Amino acid sequence: GHWYARAMASYALLFGLSGARYDAVDKVLYLEPSIKGDFRCFFAAQSSYGTVGVRKGKPFYEPAHGTLDFREIRYTPQH
Repeated sequence: GHWYARAMASYALLFGLSGARYDAVDKVLYLEPSIKGDFRCFFAAQSSYGTVGVRKGKPFYEPAHGTLDFREIRYTPQH
């Protein structure tokens, strides 16, 4: 119902800022932030959740629970 939709709407903000998405077929974690500089935010996928972000100009994913099977992080920095 409407309670679930309201809770899920907050994920749009996380995606809008971080641009983080996971392609399970190609095993690629995309990071296309709309903000400049270093940041950290929550990220969840089917088998894992944790934090994703940029630290000293390098993208990262740190799992808090589970594992995320990816080959690479494709990072597109904000200009």
